[in-house]
Amino acid sequence: MGKYTVEVSAQKIKERIERLLSSGASQPLKRKWVIEGFGQIRFIPRETDVIDFEAGFDFLEKSRAIKIIDEEAFEITPYLNDLAPVKYAAPPSLPIIVGKQIEKEAANMQQCYYQLYKFENSLRNFVEESLTGKYGAHWYDELTDKVKREIEKNKKGWRGGIPPRNDLEFTLLSTLHNIINSKWTDIFHDKFKNTNPTSLGESLREIEEFRNTIAHTRMLTEEEFRLFHDKIRRVLSSIK
Repeated sequence: MGKYTVEVSAQKIKERIERLLSSGASQPLKRKWVIEGFGQIRFIPRETDVIDFEAGFDFLEKSRAIKIIDEEAFEITPYLNDLAPVKYAAPPSLPIIVGKQIEKEAANMQQCYYQLYKFENSLRNFVEESLTGKYGAHWYDELTDKVKREIEKNKKGWRGGIPPRNDLEFTLLSTLHNIINSKWTDIFHDKFKNTNPTSLGESLREIEEFRNTIAHTRMLTEEEFRLFHDKIRRVLSSIK
């Protein structure tokens, strides 16, 4: 199995460090926590296998994002927040002449996809962290059979790419709502404000309609994009 590049490995280590800190780990941090987990946090083995930890830690040290204390311990510095996400190199031009109208449409839809990517993955992380806080590393066992069947079905269509953060990457917004709804009393009632499962479900349904348009490379009007962004903002602002 191949390894991530140095830059991607460093970015993945940064994400793990941030999750450890948000979950109560105190400095100095330890490398084994980043690799194996800490407390109830356990990282995905498939992703762990492809992170080049030696090169990634070295990159972070040279970037002054972390300060090495000894072979095992390290501290983060303010420069960690300045570590830029990995950017892909621009691919070669397409072997066709793209019309100006399509170019303009593509530029507009970049913003739509940007908002969708941030929202959908942030919501998945929120749900996963909430489940982990209640049930620990075995939160998947607490999902309903219906949700598990959908996740397993979607896994079969997985093709390449970066390994998923967790199994919720195989969910749609409607499935995330089903999870929230089924655990509303036990978990999510205390994690939302000024909303309820019905109104939340309606907002997610509308967002998913826009999502389908974006995913099938069709255009949103400017008004639709504003409504799409407003729905996303309302859902995120209702999370405590």
